[in-house]
Amino acid sequence: MRISYVSPAVAAVVSLVLLFASLSLRAQVPNAHAPFMLVTSYGKGGIALPSGKEWKPELLTVYDNGKRPVAQYSKTDSTLTASFILFENLSGKPSAEGCRDDVISALLQHEAKNISDRVDKETKNPAGETVATTTYRLNVPQKPGVHQVHLFGFEGDAKTCAEIHVSSMEDTRAAEDAMKAVLADFHPNLTYEPNAIDTFRLGSLLFKKSPGPSAQYYKSSLDAMPTTAEYLNPRRAATDQLVMSLGMSGNLREARAVAEKAVKADPDYPLNYYNLACIDAEQGNAAGARTYLQQSFDRKANLIHGESMPDPSKDDSILKLKKDKAFWEFVVSLAKSNEPAKQ
Repeated sequence: MRISYVSPAVAAVVSLVLLFASLSLRAQVPNAHAPFMLVTSYGKGGIALPSGKEWKPELLTVYDNGKRPVAQYSKTDSTLTASFILFENLSGKPSAEGCRDDVISALLQHEAKNISDRVDKETKNPAGETVATTTYRLNVPQKPGVHQVHLFGFEGDAKTCAEIHVSSMEDTRAAEDAMKAVLADFHPNLTYEPNAIDTFRLGSLLFKKSPGPSAQYYKSSLDAMPTTAEYLNPRRAATDQLVMSLGMSGNLREARAVAEKAVKADPDYPLNYYNLACIDAEQGNAAGARTYLQQSFDRKANLIHGESMPDPSKDDSILKLKKDKAFWEFVVSLAKSNEPAKQ
């Protein structure tokens, strides 16, 4: 797909937020300036992630076939790291304790011989919700006598588990107090309903390194948007990203289905056709790719404000048909026609 093309993924995050913020249906529009939320693509629950200079983002990914989003941060003034995780509660216990048992039991299977001083507790947060915690020291095999300190906190209900995992290489009272302070600020919302902005933001950040997992978030964002005229451009941005994420992860069949559906629903938008051209090129269909490229460039006046047409002569998918001389001459002519006029 458009790997060499500068995808609107990052810019579209800002564009989509601004589009939502400008909509007239205020009662239906989520707060575009709300904190960045860690959410799943399939259900309730959210964790407001750290912001500001105190925390540095280190990792954002999704494990367990897209079911377990994880965000990891490091504290800039210490050796603390904190991971925030959401996952489906499959423990059979609709509680924080059930969520804890599910995670800690799995850890013990791999690290039991290196774990010492384990303590499990249950406390109440200021809202009266149960927080199940586990602390332990982990021996560092490569450094005899050195311990890494771990603190876990869990909240959970029948469907969702929220986890914070704080660790430090400093086994001191000060480090322990700092870890407890981080836990005290952990306030997941298990009943939070992710909105289109939440899932689009997360999808766009995942897209940079993991196009595959980002697809489910773009789909969730698209599903959350009304099909009314006010949402036309946000739906275009989300659809475009969904098709690219599916295509770049090798799921061409589903990518084509989404793009064809988009053409029927929104026949004026050029990138719907461009994406189909890329899919045909990936599958070696020069005739189909040529038809869709022409249809795409015929509609370039309908791009979203701020977007530009991709250069097909530099597109990784289109380049796969470069040996087809007639097709490539056509591609080069399109690319030249798209160049800005000389002054």
